[in-house]
Amino acid sequence: MKNLLRPLLLTALTLALAACMSSYRITTTDGQVYIADETPVYDVATDSYAFTDQDGQQVRLSKQQIELIKEQ
Repeated sequence: MKNLLRPLLLTALTLALAACMSSYRITTTDGQVYIADETPVYDVATDSYAFTDQDGQQVRLSKQQIELIKEQ
């Protein structure tokens, strides 16, 4: 019974964690769209957002360049 229960619990935990992850769609004022796997981080000192896009590139956009940040 224990041998069967452990894999089932691990599978359930993995699926639960995957369901909690969400991506973010960042649309700029000039129409560019970025997809980030993590929440963009706002930097008060530079008045900008930083994130990693789906291609693995680090992106930093000023707050004025961003039209919308939407969780998907």
